[in-house]
Amino acid sequence: MTSISNPLTNAQSAVFLSYVAYAADASKDISTYLPGWKVVWNGTQTYDGNYAFIAVDPTGEIYGLAIRGSLNPEEIFKNWDAFANWILEDLDVITQVNWPYANTSDALIASGTNTAFTNVQTMQDTMGSGLSIADYLIANVIKAGKQVIITGHSLGANIANVYASYFVTTVTQQQLSASNISLYTFAAPAAGNAAFAKDLDTKLPAAWHYQNSNDIIPNFPVSQTIIKTAFLYQPKPDASAVTVSYNGYTVSLREGFILLAGVFLFYGYQQQSNNYTTFYTALDPAYENNTAADWFGQAASQHHLNNYGAFLGVNVPKGASAAETV
Repeated sequence: MTSISNPLTNAQSAVFLSYVAYAADASKDISTYLPGWKVVWNGTQTYDGNYAFIAVDPTGEIYGLAIRGSLNPEEIFKNWDAFANWILEDLDVITQVNWPYANTSDALIASGTNTAFTNVQTMQDTMGSGLSIADYLIANVIKAGKQVIITGHSLGANIANVYASYFVTTVTQQQLSASNISLYTFAAPAAGNAAFAKDLDTKLPAAWHYQNSNDIIPNFPVSQTIIKTAFLYQPKPDASAVTVSYNGYTVSLREGFILLAGVFLFYGYQQQSNNYTTFYTALDPAYENNTAADWFGQAASQHHLNNYGAFLGVNVPKGASAAETV
């Protein structure tokens, strides 16, 4: 049986699973990117766009749970308004809720993340198993001693962190082993506060998190790293030379990010620490003008999954229809 001892191979599979989560038909497209894999549990997309599927590898020993977010990542890079609305409304990080699946009472996650998690937790299987994701994995994977990879990109990765926390707790509460559970996230916004992050690190050491240092999404909503966003892409496009308007105010893009950093200063959002890997992707020369369009165009280019695939040594397409250009 393949074990979690080969994290690079698993990460390569995970990045393709995350890619396929954006496909219009994961059951059809998965074999193109992961030959021999097949979807065995296929979720019903929720009213607000959350979606997940479970697939198994050709050996029948490794299962992958891939979670997609509720919004095509391209949408958040259209302009400052779209980005600010995504952070403040769609992701809903302004309010937090208690996380009951932690081994500490002070763990909090974003309200928007909790809504998306609940959507995934209660999602129905279109393939007729009648089982939730957790029940399917416990019956077919955990009890059989097989491996499960939990993964996602962007908001899907944000949800994957929270779902993994829930799933490990659920498995251990049933007095089953969680040693075959692993987590691979790509460009995840932070899901919760320091207590949540530490709890996940403690109970799931087999977790790998990847961030392109020029990708702005994993910097949110962590106040200390939002500040870094204000100084990205120099010498051009330069955030200090780009002006944006929001709610009747006009400021430089740099000032806008600094203001957002101030908003989140006291929320305590924090990324996990286990195997958190940051890598560099060169700036895209197609976006060098000091305009909001080019700044957000650069941000969109840096957020693409193909950058994460390249770092892991695999060729994830950019702009293919299967993944809606993520």
